[in-house]
This record gives sequence, C-alpha cells and structure tokens, in this order.
Amino acid sequence: MDLRQIRYFVAACEEGSLSAAATRLNCTASGVSQQMSALEGRLKTGLFERTRRGVNPTAAGWRLYDRCLAVLKAVSEAEMEIEDFSSGLSGSVSAGFAPGLAKAVLPAALARFVREYPRIDVDIASGTADALVAEASGGALDFYVGQFAKPQVGLTATAIGKFPVALISGSRRGLMPMQPVRLNEIAPLKLSIPSATHSLRPKIDAAIRNGEITVERTISIASLSTGLEFLSLNDWSTILPFWICLKELGNDRVTVNPIVDPVLDVELALIHPTQRPLSRASRQLHDYFRQELQRSAEEWNRMVG
Repeated sequence: MDLRQIRYFVAACEEGSLSAAATRLNCTASGVSQQMSALEGRLKTGLFERTRRGVNPTAAGWRLYDRCLAVLKAVSEAEMEIEDFSSGLSGSVSAGFAPGLAKAVLPAALARFVREYPRIDVDIASGTADALVAEASGGALDFYVGQFAKPQVGLTATAIGKFPVALISGSRRGLMPMQPVRLNEIAPLKLSIPSATHSLRPKIDAAIRNGEITVERTISIASLSTGLEFLSLNDWSTILPFWICLKELGNDRVTVNPIVDPVLDVELALIHPTQRPLSRASRQLHDYFRQELQRSAEEWNRMVG
C-alpha cells in the first residue's frame, strides 16, 4: 500500500462513493476504482460492497479504515514537525523540573529536544521545588513541572496525573529488592520524609497518624542527592516517586520495594504564569517530557507486574 491508495481508500469510505471520492481528491473515478480493485486484490479480501448508489465498507474495510486513519494522522504530524524544523523554529525556553524529574526523566526528553530544535536556546533551572515554583511565579521560568501542594494567585496549574511511589532503604535495612511491602507489617522505619510543601508529605503524615506506617524516628532532608547518599550509608528509608526508584535499581547500596499498603501516590502538575501562555517551543519540550514520563511509567509497571 502507498499513501495514494490509503488516501483514495479513506475518501471512498467517508464519501460512500468512488465518484464523490474522485471529486474530493481531484482525480478520475476510474482511477479511484482501479486503485481500490488493486488494493482488494493485494489484500485478497473485499473492502467494499458496491451498490447502484455507491460503496459501503465491509467489516474488513472498516477495520482497514481505522488503520489508515492512524497512518494519515502520523504522516500529517510528521509533516508538521518537519515543517517547523525546516522553518527554523527559534527562540528560547526556560523551565524548571522537580529535582527527581530533572535527574531521572528530563535528560532523555531534553536530548531529543535540543537535537530536533537546534535554534532554540534552553535554560533548565535547578533548585528545590519551592524555589522553582517561586521562579515560575515571578516570571523567571516559562513553566515548572513537579509536585504542587496548593494553588497560588498568578499561576495556572494543569494536572499531569497521579503516579506510584516506592520505599527506598539503605541495604543495611535487609529488605529483599523489589519485594512488595505493607508498611504497617514491617519493623518500625527510620524514615526520611519530604518537605512540608511536597504533595506527598500530607499523605505520609496521615498514614503515620492512622498507623498505616510505623516509624521509629524521622528526619527531613531537602536535597535529593544528599538524602539518597544518606540512605546508602545506613538503614534509614524514604518514600519517593517511582521515577527516582527506577534509576536506583542498579545501586547495590540501596533497595527498592513497591508499596502495597498504604496506597500512596504523588501528583504532578504543569505550572506556568497565568498571564503568559506557553509558547510553541515550551509546549514541545513539555510534550517530549510527558512522552518520556509515560515510557518510564510503563517500564516500572512491567517490573512491578
């Protein structure tokens, strides 16, 4: 099948007539008819029921129609993307990502973006989630992606989704890697907990109050890298989003355990100044990030089962 046949076929399905399809495509009815006959011959199945009024797709024809629509959509999207690339889409993007996302998810998306849009300058900010939200609020960042505890005037927050978390512990804790755990059934945890503005913090606090997580002692460490290094040196634990856990699976100084109970998740949002909508370049970087996040989520789900 070539694109011409696909376009002829889709037009015939939608118009219900080979002559009407020919008019729509600015070609001859005999040409459309010949292409459809050739297509049916190649696939060795009837795609249309021909009547005096026109044509009606068969069950096989409708199945092929759905596939052809997907092909044409993909071709159209590819053409638009190349047109943007060829026209030299330029400008700049200034964005912030929560530290864990910046470490585990962003790099692959960013590599793709700078490769495909060489004329766009990119500035990726670093810092705590609180600091990055403040920069977005002040207009220093085009957008921020991360946990968002409460709305702020002047910022628009669009939900990205809820994602699983897991327990990460120093290997001295003695847990079996990737074995699902119920946190109220294991010995009391020495637990490092996120800052108060993190969207996961209220859920952890509530689980501790309700006896769903038993703790011996707690500590709060704002720096992700410091917190992970701290865990690797002792038997403390923390609860972090899956994308960080995924990257730590190859670290033999810590263990990762999916949490069965309590049910905890982390909420992500796209945050930007309300008075300044996202530019096309910003939307593209965010789209690439979302695609990489989805790929990572699928990988985690396969591992957890």
